[in-house]
Amino acid sequence: MKLQGDYETISGLNAEILAISVDDLSGASYVVENLGLDFPILYNHEKDVVQDYGVYNSSTGYANPSVFIVDTEGAVQWQFIGSTYNRASNSDIIAQLRELS
Repeated sequence: MKLQGDYETISGLNAEILAISVDDLSGASYVVENLGLDFPILYNHEKDVVQDYGVYNSSTGYANPSVFIVDTEGAVQWQFIGSTYNRASNSDIIAQLRELS
C-alpha cells in the first residue's frame, strides 16, 4: 500500500491509518505478511462498515479505494471516494491533515 511509504509523516501529524479489508482473514493476512504494513488492518468480512460509509461496490464485492479523515469526536472532516483507477494521492491526504491540524 502506498500509504506505508508516508506512514511516518502521517503519524507525525497526529494521525493514524486504519485500513479496512472485506476479505476473509486468510486473504487479508496474506496482504499483511507480504506488504509489511505498520498500520492496523481491520477485518470486516460482513461488509457492514464499508456499506455504512457508502463505499461498497456490489459489482466487485469490494470497497472502492477511499480515504476518510475522522476527528477525535468521530466526525468525518474530509473524504475521498475513488475507483479502481482513481485514488487519493499521499500528498493530497497529507495536505488535508496539515490543513486540519
